[in-house]
Amino acid sequence: MTEDVIQSASSLPEQSFLRGWRSVMFAPVGSGQRRRRGSDGVRLAAAVLALVCCLLVIRYDSRIDRAITQVIHPPPWSITWLVTVVYQAGSFGVVIVLAGLALLARRWEVARDIGLSAAGTAAVCGILIALLGSRGGRPGGIVINGYYMSFPVLQIAVFMAVATAGLPYLARGVQRLIEIFIALVALASAVGGHGLPLNVLGSLAIGWGVTAVVRLVFGSPLGLPSAEDVRLLLEGFGIGARDVHPATRQVWGVARFEATELCRADSPGRLGIAVYGRDAADARLLTKAGRFVLYRDSGPSLTITRLQQVEHEAYVTMRAGLADVAVPEIVEAGTAGPSRDALLVYRMPPGTALSDAEAAEISDAMLDDLYRQLLTLRRARIAHGAISGDAVLVDPVAGTVVLADFRNASERASPDQLDRDLAGAIAATAVVIGAERAADAAARCLEPQMMEGALRQLQKPALDPLLARSLRGRRDLLPEVRERAAAAAAIELPALAEPRRVSWPTLIMIIGSLIGGWALIGVLIDVAGSFDTVIGADWLWVIMAFVLAQLAYVASAVESLGSVAGPLPLGRTLAVEVAKAFSGLAGGAPAIFATRVRYYQKQGYDTPVALSSGAIMTTASWISTAVLFVVSLPFAWGSLDLEATPQAGGDSKLVWIILALVVLIGLVVGLALAVPRLRRLAAEKMRPKLRDIWGNLKVVASSPGKLVQLLGGAFGRDLLVAMALSVSLRAFGDHLRLPILIVVITLAALIGGIAPSPGGMGVVEAGLILGLTAAGVAEADATAAVFIQRLFTSYLPPIWGWITLVWMRKREYL
Repeated sequence: MTEDVIQSASSLPEQSFLRGWRSVMFAPVGSGQRRRRGSDGVRLAAAVLALVCCLLVIRYDSRIDRAITQVIHPPPWSITWLVTVVYQAGSFGVVIVLAGLALLARRWEVARDIGLSAAGTAAVCGILIALLGSRGGRPGGIVINGYYMSFPVLQIAVFMAVATAGLPYLARGVQRLIEIFIALVALASAVGGHGLPLNVLGSLAIGWGVTAVVRLVFGSPLGLPSAEDVRLLLEGFGIGARDVHPATRQVWGVARFEATELCRADSPGRLGIAVYGRDAADARLLTKAGRFVLYRDSGPSLTITRLQQVEHEAYVTMRAGLADVAVPEIVEAGTAGPSRDALLVYRMPPGTALSDAEAAEISDAMLDDLYRQLLTLRRARIAHGAISGDAVLVDPVAGTVVLADFRNASERASPDQLDRDLAGAIAATAVVIGAERAADAAARCLEPQMMEGALRQLQKPALDPLLARSLRGRRDLLPEVRERAAAAAAIELPALAEPRRVSWPTLIMIIGSLIGGWALIGVLIDVAGSFDTVIGADWLWVIMAFVLAQLAYVASAVESLGSVAGPLPLGRTLAVEVAKAFSGLAGGAPAIFATRVRYYQKQGYDTPVALSSGAIMTTASWISTAVLFVVSLPFAWGSLDLEATPQAGGDSKLVWIILALVVLIGLVVGLALAVPRLRRLAAEKMRPKLRDIWGNLKVVASSPGKLVQLLGGAFGRDLLVAMALSVSLRAFGDHLRLPILIVVITLAALIGGIAPSPGGMGVVEAGLILGLTAAGVAEADATAAVFIQRLFTSYLPPIWGWITLVWMRKREYL
């Protein structure tokens, strides 16, 4: 039987598809479905990266172009005409032919994608030519004889856009021909002097990237045959069928159909058809890559072609059948059609999918049979890899169970892969018959050691996507069935296995470290050139500025102690406040809030209390800032001369622009809240959160000591920061009253909070210098004082903040 399948995998006659030139040139229209494919996003990112690299090399180093052109240019005289013909006829010819074919065949979606890709590419090229000039961004004086220097090469870019826009709609043979033309035209362009090699490469990237954008907007055709096309494909296999229709539930990369077979001698039977189109390669490659990066087990071995996929699935299905597992009967496996889609055809047994059955129809004997077959696969070291309610076929009348859909099966499977099959069976049955019966059936059929392994894998990341989809909205089902199964098997509930190679908190930590480290390095590089500003400072005042800046973290820790009704350890809480110096640099205010909430949860407080406590601290900080600002403003207003601003206006202009945006945003929000409908919507969104905050606040307010800690810590922190700036000014012989400094710091923090830079770096400094200069401090002294204050409050704390954050993660305090 295996030999029959391998022989049928060869190319099949395609007379049914040769209905006119459209069938020769274009892939099947199918059902007209389109999908935004993840690979198009990858192509766009790759195109942008390639374009940026080309621009950088073009701008700073032309040696690569010189080295290549010395080899390929000029071409031998005898083939100059051929290079010109390939370039002109290839580029213009492909564009004209594809556009003409789309119009003649009335494939309007093809014409739309081609037109939009060409227009978008022309627009991008026009912008780049206008920005880079006639020399393509190269410095003056660089000349490469015989070549046009402009970048990008419009003809190449538009040709690439049109060619790649038409590829998904074309038959496989025409696709290969177009791909050959792309390579030949690019080579002819560089050899003939129409564009430097890097210019050509960058132009190809532009056309490729714009086409990817068009596909992301409108989607790509799946290229799968329609139900009628599938019927004709089955006839090509020698299988008569009717009532061909798509399956109810589909998975990415494979289209599943069902049909009624007509060519059986006894009676018509049901057929299952799996069609692997272009999405199959993308689906398996991206899934494999994603699982390799994020999970310890990357899944089944990667199959390069669609034919390999159906051959592998057919082979493993037959191996399982030989091991005495009930599986569908394989009929054919091979490729067919102009697009060379791969098909797997099998006879479906009587019955229905487990996910479509009623709980009363599933007997205990059927459950026992399901586990018997999984244990048989286990002894053969075959992991199914996709156990779900759709992969288990049940016949309540005959009381039989059949395992189907071996698309993710693995031979010589690891113990974890085999345990995941058992976990999938427990979860799939629990969805249908409930947690109690599912747990009892598993405990009845599995030995304690196997049960322990299955329960370790019983979590969403370890389950098939179809099964995980059926668990949506049933968050408590898996924990419940785990507890019931452990109790039924009389074993201790095992801890869940860690399926991920990199957990989400660790991944966020890595990304935050990179972002924060990048921002910190940039700031410290700037600081390195500013150390001469502190040479003449009074170092006693500098030391006092350092002490006051660090005491601000102690005040924040005291504020944290007052935000919850219960106790908190002061040392750990202080460590959290130090760690948030790095969190804030990497992720801003949301990261600070999340760090605090996570700490509260680790200290035993439930999620509502942790969330409301974090919100209470934020509210207390707002109250402290607002009260100090309002009280200080009358004392400071007469001392601020807004005309006396620094003359080097780059950053100061940015400050005024951001301040104007703050005012504008405030006006827009105020006008929006004046609309009753928007006001009601905002109230509906905020009321539940405010209710939780108010409930916890009442508990905190009932203790005078907690209230003093909360508000005292908030006010103390703000005052200590202002005092740090005050003594920094003292270090250079200047002095300003504390109310003036509070107003300046508040306004600078306001504009820095909405700045795009991490922690508002650059913008906050400009705001502080602007405010101090307006208060009468010399610009040089203001710059030096701000540098010292920000050095101890923002530049250096993220260093020991990162160390503290890593330490707390290791101790599981976060």
